[in-house]
Amino acid sequence: MDKEYVDEYVDILTGDFLKNSGIVAFVGLLKENDAQIGADYFIQDNKLSIKKDYLKNMPLTDLYFRCMVKRYKNHTVIKRIIEQVDYLLKVFSFDDIRSYEKEIQEKLAYISERLSAASFKTGIETIKTKVYNVQVFYDVTSKSFKKSKIDENLHKKLLELKLFLEDDTVFETLCFKNIMYNYINKFWERSFLLRNNAKKDMKECFQADFVDPLLKYLDEDQSKFKDQCIDCGQPINNKYGVSISFMNDFADDLSRKKSAIFNYNVDMNLCPMCTFLYSLTPLGFLMYNRDFIFVNQNGSVEDLCRVNDHNVNLNLAEIQRDVGVNGKYTKIYQIIENAALNEQKKSKVNIQVITRSISNNDKVQYQFDILDHYLVSLLEEPGIRKSLEFFKKKNVVKIGDEFVSVFKEIVKRLLNKTNMYDLIYLLLKQSIESSEASYLAYYASRVIEVQYIIKGGKNMNELYHARQAGRDLRRELGKVDKVDDAYRGTIYQLTNALRVDNRIKFVDTVLRLYTSLKLPVPFSISRVLEAENGLEIGYQFLTGLKGAYDSFENEEDSKDE
Repeated sequence: MDKEYVDEYVDILTGDFLKNSGIVAFVGLLKENDAQIGADYFIQDNKLSIKKDYLKNMPLTDLYFRCMVKRYKNHTVIKRIIEQVDYLLKVFSFDDIRSYEKEIQEKLAYISERLSAASFKTGIETIKTKVYNVQVFYDVTSKSFKKSKIDENLHKKLLELKLFLEDDTVFETLCFKNIMYNYINKFWERSFLLRNNAKKDMKECFQADFVDPLLKYLDEDQSKFKDQCIDCGQPINNKYGVSISFMNDFADDLSRKKSAIFNYNVDMNLCPMCTFLYSLTPLGFLMYNRDFIFVNQNGSVEDLCRVNDHNVNLNLAEIQRDVGVNGKYTKIYQIIENAALNEQKKSKVNIQVITRSISNNDKVQYQFDILDHYLVSLLEEPGIRKSLEFFKKKNVVKIGDEFVSVFKEIVKRLLNKTNMYDLIYLLLKQSIESSEASYLAYYASRVIEVQYIIKGGKNMNELYHARQAGRDLRRELGKVDKVDDAYRGTIYQLTNALRVDNRIKFVDTVLRLYTSLKLPVPFSISRVLEAENGLEIGYQFLTGLKGAYDSFENEEDSKDE
């Protein structure tokens, strides 16, 4: 490679998903700094090239903090505190302010208690000489503030607090205190996150741990370095190598447990450039509800940036709209729909979706899903697409003691390439047990349609006639009062027979019903035994028997449209 080029540019190649996430975030930092593509940096296929002089003059620490705050500020406590202060100031303009006394006291307590958090106090200590009127913070966090009289003095204090909290330095500091403990620590533990650094200036810590080593490394003669970066292969030595163990869930603490490495020789170190990129991972991932998602479509840097593009307003709107739906699966569905994947449909290249997920017990873990051509082609089926769009608009349903998103459960099974039978059974069982949940029989019928298509079913008329046959039988049984109560045991038997794929028992039970009513047996019943999709036909017959056709189809379809 031309030495002049090496001296002038820093090249970054795509790699694993963590590094790729950092690349996406780094491009965001370049844009935030108004860098000009084609002049200050270049993108060519899977390579990002930055002019070395430009990189060395970038305010990397300030950019990092600014972008973090811009990304996560709407999810922080300090944002909610300011909203509460604004509301209280508005209340002071009401004529009947005394009637709000209880609410005012509750909000004052909320503001005081939240601002009294240890992280906020240490944050204020690090900047108190740089901001105006810091005394208002100490006044508000005192115990007496919660019981303040509702008078002009309180109004004045709230105005001062609003101005103080909205000061750029204060807002950034308190925001970042929230961000580092709620988001950044989900990915890595180093620098300002270490206990010994809790009372230190966060920017100074980040500069010393991530930025200064990078700037010095760029000026070093690396030709004599004997070790290599485990990620990019660039030469490093003991001075510049950083153990990859600072990334959560990737390696043991190799400074304490060298026995995990062959011959006790720790060679899992990163160069300063890769270390800095890894520190950016919380910016490369998209936050969706309690999940962090990254689409590792690493054909090129442009693809990575496009698919993982972050839009604050859009993300908030999506979260509010899909509050009842698991974020990961909603986002994956949107990713598949995204026009950015059109090339993937043609080339049949698999795409990795990584989720940094917070489970119910607050344990954080990485989860991996593969979007392959099979999955994309399934979601191009109109029947599956229509059902998913239907369930995407629905709230979670209660099954037993749990709340279930049918949309999430369908997408999860599609990703894992498992069938829908257990979900169909759960919905039907709940519709049998509770009269208030009878609508779930209709939900089950739509899941059955998805399973039918997955299994290769083409003629949806089979399912239509099966459900119609169940509906007709229900009408005949309807001559007996309270059909569901009178025939609950029989419907249970039919459901359990299908659950274990005992179609003979299912057909035998159905035939007894028709015989007792002296009715001709519909053709659909014979198809339960003969057809490859007999199980789906049997389940669809059951949804009609449970009243799904009469009670819900027209109403729900009209809503769906």
